[in-house]
Amino acid sequence: MEFFLHPTLEKETIFVARTEALQIRLVDDGRYFWFIIIPETAATELHELDEDIAASLWAMARHLGGALKTHCDAIKINTAAIGNMVPQLHVHIVARHDDDDAWPQPIWGRGEMQSLNEETRAARLSIIQSWLGRM
Repeated sequence: MEFFLHPTLEKETIFVARTEALQIRLVDDGRYFWFIIIPETAATELHELDEDIAASLWAMARHLGGALKTHCDAIKINTAAIGNMVPQLHVHIVARHDDDDAWPQPIWGRGEMQSLNEETRAARLSIIQSWLGRM
């Protein structure tokens, strides 16, 4: 089965890399350092993933979440696979700080997304790619 990216994810994210049947995409929102991991599969729920893809997904989430926490000096990393608005399975990894726009509430549905400026976009893409190179 051919993989298709949900239009909302296509519109709101920037491709970073593809590895081990996973797509890593930066969310185009300057309020948070936030990215998603998308298994390239028809599964819409975590329990539907085959074991190899599930293992790769969790290894990637753990690796990138740890790198993000260290890089951003975050007090909390939010990791979530909600899927209420976009049914395609995807896992959010978000650095949180006690002075961010939504703290301590979840970020979803709070305020308007603010597109990344070119400099921040380039820097975040570069740092995520460097983290992937260390995996």
